[in-house]
Parts: sequence; structure tokens; C-alpha cells
Amino acid sequence: MATRRTIGRVTLGAVALAGMLLLAACSQDVDPDAGDLVADAQAQDYAAQAAAQHQVKQANDALPERPVGTLAIDGTTTFSLTPDEVDRYNATGSATEITLGKNTQDQAFQELCAGKIDLVDSERRITRSEWEACQAVGLDVVQFQIASDGIVVAIKSESDVGGDCLSTDQVQETWRAGSPITNWSQLGLDDVPVAVGGPSQSSFPVGFETFGKTVLGSPAPGPTDLRSDYFSYDRFGQARTFLNGGARNARIAQTYADSARQLGLRKSELVSSRQVRIDAHNELDKATAERAKGIRDKRSPAAQAKDEARVVAARAAVTKADEAARKARVGFDRAKARAARAATARRTVERSTGHVVYARFSSYELFEEELRPFEITTPDGHRNCVFPSQTTIASGDYPLSTQVLITTTTRSLKRKEVTGFLKDYLESAQEAATAAAMIGLTDRAVAEELQWLDGVHRPVLVVPAEDEPATDPEAIDTPAAPAR
Repeated sequence: MATRRTIGRVTLGAVALAGMLLLAACSQDVDPDAGDLVADAQAQDYAAQAAAQHQVKQANDALPERPVGTLAIDGTTTFSLTPDEVDRYNATGSATEITLGKNTQDQAFQELCAGKIDLVDSERRITRSEWEACQAVGLDVVQFQIASDGIVVAIKSESDVGGDCLSTDQVQETWRAGSPITNWSQLGLDDVPVAVGGPSQSSFPVGFETFGKTVLGSPAPGPTDLRSDYFSYDRFGQARTFLNGGARNARIAQTYADSARQLGLRKSELVSSRQVRIDAHNELDKATAERAKGIRDKRSPAAQAKDEARVVAARAAVTKADEAARKARVGFDRAKARAARAATARRTVERSTGHVVYARFSSYELFEEELRPFEITTPDGHRNCVFPSQTTIASGDYPLSTQVLITTTTRSLKRKEVTGFLKDYLESAQEAATAAAMIGLTDRAVAEELQWLDGVHRPVLVVPAEDEPATDPEAIDTPAAPAR
């Protein structure tokens, strides 16, 4: 975002005209009045500038004076920290009377540039047209960042759908109501079925509304803005199950190869034990028959004792073989059950390949080792495949990031009511962001913005890019909102 003011159209036009006339005078050297024309153009430019400055000064002088001892804030956001800060600041015993409006961000920026309020509470930056309205009355704009948050789009870790980057348009097209996207190949990736999910509106209102407004462009997000097969989770554990088939299934699926190997070993043991048992029973039958024959043949006592010993040994072998076969059968049945569970878990996990959810960065960060986030790019390619991190979200480089901003003017910053409140807000911003599961400012960022208030450094003036669009979906179709 540029921070230098641009040269006015009047000035640029005069300089261009003067340059053309000077070039003509130098190249032709036949027009003695060329220098006078340049001087006239410069004089006209100076006069135009003076008139414009006078007009701006008159407009500035006509702005209403803000009442002493009061502070007016307006603008609503999905996850504003300002109401809590107002309560906290009032609890400090401050004598400042604070008014907190609930108009749209569009209306709040209009009020700021009309000198009616001191601060705008917003989750978007001031647009070019709004900034120009402030400039027209001699107001320079300053924006303080309080915190930030982001939406992460992720599949399960160690899975692949053929790519790691999606555009904001692709995310919108995949989640919107009536989406035709059923396979990742429709997004230029692999031939893998798509199943999408995200938080429920009741359990995760901040994430749900942020996604609905910033991605789907809905002024009042609801379930009807999402595709009919949207998987809605009330706990992030349900999202993890949706993505990887469940933590338990994921763990069991990892044992598939080992369980299959163990099943093979147990099957071999069972077959072997069965043969040993058959052999033992055959030996007992033979020993018993031989003993009976010895009795019939009236063998010697020594021979009959030998036959009896053979029967006793055969019976002992049968008992041992029967027990070994029983244990082998139990081991095989257990191994078979484990292998079946592993196979079922594996199929469940495999079916979850291609499942994708969105979540707030705070939820993603808790389980990032289990998730594979997509990088996000803007359709114009200016922010190309940006990875979600605290740094890229806080800076606004990540396309699905949102900042908690307080916008004011250098005129308002001259009021002690404004600087006092903002100092207190910034000093508590990190703790407030943590409590709200947002990304807090760095110590360096807090110190820099406090220096703007203390007069150590001049605040950075906001100068939006040309034709920067408004991004306040809550103002869409709102009768009180100004026409764009």
C-alpha cells in the first residue's frame, strides 16, 4: 500500500503542457512566445492549486468541532475487539464519554470524513473513494491495526490432490450454494472426488460469518449460502474426522501392513498346529492299538510295560497338541479381527482423501501437524500462492486474512480523548487478541503505533491504490448505505 500522496491532476496537466511547449520551443526555435506560454501555464497551475487549497481549507473550517470530553466510534465488524475495549477503558475511571455506534463500515467512513466521529471500527481498509472524500475536506487518514485473523483452507496431512494453491475465486466456487464442483479435476488438479466442510454457524459464528462475508460475499451469511452437501462441524475434532477418517481410524490404518503380516504368520502357525494335533492323535490311536495287541498276544511284562509307556506319552502329546492348536486358533482369530479393522479403517481413510474444510487460523494452528493447508492466490495474481502464517496474515499478504482496524484522521489525533483511548487500546491489544483467538500484534508493531500517538514519529498516512474496491458486504442492499 502506497503512503505517499500523488500529484493532483491539475498539476500533472500543467506540467505536461509546459513540457510540450518547452519542447516545441527548443525543437523549432521559431516561436519567441513559447517561453511566455510556459510561464503562463505555470502561473495558471499555481493559481489552480491555490484555489483548490483555499477550497479545501474552507471545507475543513466548515467541519463540525468535536465536543470536548467525548469520543465517537462507529462501524461494525464480524469480530470487533472495540466494544470490550470501551468497557475496559471506562472501567479505568476515564472521564471521556464514549459513544459506540453500530452503523455499517461504509457509513462510518462517511461520518469520519464529514468530521462527525473520531474513529472507525472496521475489518477492511478505507477505499480510494472514501479517502478522496476525506482529502476533499483536508483530512489525512491514519489506520491503526489492532489484531488480525485468517481463514485457512486445508486437507489432511500427507495427502495430495494434485496441487497446493487455490485462487479466491476457486474457493468461492467450491463452497457456494449450487456449486458444480464435485471433483478436484474441475479445479485443474487430480481426478479425486471433492467433499467440502466447515464450521457450523451456531458453534463457530466468527469463522462462519468471516468466510461467508469475505469469500462468498454474503451480507448476512447463513446455511443457504453454502452448497447442500456442506459438512458442518460443531467441534474441530469432527472436522479432523471428516478430513482423515478419524484419528482412531488413521492410527489403525497405519497398522494395516503389519496386521496383514501378523495374520499371515498366525495362519501358518494355525496350519502347523493342526497338523501336529492330527499327528498326535494318530500316534495315540496307534499306541492304543499296539497296547491292545500286546495284551491279546500275551507279550512279556516288559513288552507290555513298554506299550503302556507309549500310550501315556501319546496322550501327553495329544494334550499338548490340542492346547497348542487352541492357542493358535485364538491367535489367528485375533489377528484376523485386527486385520479386518485395519482394512476397514484404511478404506475409511482412503475415502476421506479429497475432503477439504475451512477454519479460522487459530483452529488450524492447534492441529497443523494433521493438516495440509492450501496456499491462496488472488485472481489478478498480485498475491500469488501465499501460505497462511501469522506473518502473512498480520501483514494482509494472505488473501483470506482480515485485520481489526481503527481508522482516524490527523485532525482527530490532536484530541487527547482520541490519543488516550488509542494508547490504552494498543497496550491491551495483544492480550485481547489472544483471548479472542486472533493473531496479536508484534511488540515492534505495538511500539511503532504508540510512537505515532506519542509524537515520536509521524504516523504513516494512508493512500489507497486507485479504484480499490469496497469490501464491506454488510452494507450490500442496505437502504441506509450510500450508493456506489
